Amino acid sequence: MKKRLFYLLAVLSQLFPLCAYGSLTLPPDSLVRVELSSSDVNRIVCEGGEIKDVVYSKEKGLIVKASGSDAYVKFQVLQKEDKLIYDEMPAELYITCGESVYSLIATPAKTSSVTIRLADRRNKTKESAAVFKGLVHEEKVLKFLKMAYTDDIPEVFSIEVPSDEDAIPETRFSSVELRLRRVVRAEGEGLVLKEYRVVSREDIEVREIDFMFLAERPAAIALDSTVMKRGHEYRLFVIDQASGLR
Repeated sequence: MKKRLFYLLAVLSQLFPLCAYGSLTLPPDSLVRVELSSSDVNRIVCEGGEIKDVVYSKEKGLIVKASGSDAYVKFQVLQKEDKLIYDEMPAELYITCGESVYSLIATPAKTSSVTIRLADRRNKTKESAAVFKGLVHEEKVLKFLKMAYTDDIPEVFSIEVPSDEDAIPETRFSSVELRLRRVVRAEGEGLVLKEYRVVSREDIEVREIDFMFLAERPAAIALDSTVMKRGHEYRLFVIDQASGLR
């Protein structure tokens, strides 16, 4: 079964396009980089209660207003003569939501308004466990892979989308370019899925084991194709088991 997990997606074609995210769910107690709209008002929702405090640097051009379980974040837009100048400087946000603190590096981007949901870890753990109820470990990993491949990820999972600058600087071979697309966490199950974009620089055949260096405690590694064509983009999935859990 475990061997099958490594090769599960190798025979699948790219049936599903990459999707954009206008809504993200973030976990507490970790520093997360997110892209927010540089032109529109962005919303942050505290799912664990009210937002008690927001700490940020006003001199970095942020405008923040908090009310109840919502906070609204806007980057300043300056007008120089007849031209609008949008902020490009990242800013830190520290948000106390319920009993947890969330740390964000907000990067202004040319995108529409983004909604950030701050996950209640206790509820997320229970809801995440319900997704995998009755499944053995290997079946959980297989289901997690399928959900990521089809972009059918439950809202109870936490999704982190890194910036385009988060390329993997070095690989064990120079024939492909790797970029981290997203990190999906199944709270309470101890499973973390990292999805990468893989662009081949030449016609090449690879194996899942070639990407083992990206894993810490690997539960599964899967590619949507092991035969790569120059200039084409492929998807790589790496599932890690959290330390201390099976």
